Amino acid sequence: MISKKSLLRNIPLVSLPFLISGCVHTNCPLPAGLDHSVRTIHLNSYKESADLKRNARNMGSLCANRIAFHEGSQQWNFLLVWNPSTPKGPFWYLPHDNEESAFSAAVYAAKRYGGGFLAVEANGQRYASGKDPNRNFKEGSSYSKNIFKIINTYKSSNMPYLALHSNEEGHMKSGGGGTVSIRNSSKNTQAFPAGMIKTGHQKGLQDEDSLIYLAGKTIDIKRIRQFNAAGLHVKYETVTASSNDNSMSNYIVLQKNRANYINIEVEHGDTKTQKKMIDRIMKVLK
Repeated sequence: MISKKSLLRNIPLVSLPFLISGCVHTNCPLPAGLDHSVRTIHLNSYKESADLKRNARNMGSLCANRIAFHEGSQQWNFLLVWNPSTPKGPFWYLPHDNEESAFSAAVYAAKRYGGGFLAVEANGQRYASGKDPNRNFKEGSSYSKNIFKIINTYKSSNMPYLALHSNEEGHMKSGGGGTVSIRNSSKNTQAFPAGMIKTGHQKGLQDEDSLIYLAGKTIDIKRIRQFNAAGLHVKYETVTASSNDNSMSNYIVLQKNRANYINIEVEHGDTKTQKKMIDRIMKVLK
């Protein structure tokens, strides 16, 4: 359990000018509960991270730490970013280091709504040492345990598990370059458009690439209609043990036995739309 007072009490006085001036604040003290599961990697400057450097002007007083833990012989590296003014709140997981719009949208979300986010670092690549970070949530693994320990430290109990992604324009089956579109369904995933669907480059909320993923053991029509009414396309994944792909959504449904997951997808680079989707989701949730 963490509180605003206890977190701020641990920040050295020398750092207060940085908080006031709005510079990127790094190497913030971690909550005591994380000390035994993760280690910090000192950041000499925010410029050592391409994501932090790119978003420096928008970070405000957010705290940023580089952290790591091991899963067998593999070291997983992350940026942990949180809002010291409101450390408990919505908390986002960003599994792919090549999805820059997701990071920028997460900065916006943490500043506006509190909480924070955890972003995989993989030298700007989608995979880390040949592994897809979003297909590594296996039962009992140190990866799964550590990720959720970090998330649950910051996530408000009334918030779902949240993720941010981006993808190529369109779907390969329809002549596009990606694997996500509201125009395409699959055996386990059904599409529920909010209304008009637009194709092409960054067409906003109506774009075929702008959608949210929900997941559960059975389709929750009431929940889908809530988000459709907010103008959001929805894809709902029905999860079973035989269809388990070790993704975060599947792990939550099967291991935590909860339909408590929302993932926002947009076309690569469409941060503007992703921010709008965050605002609409927060309005529905609150």
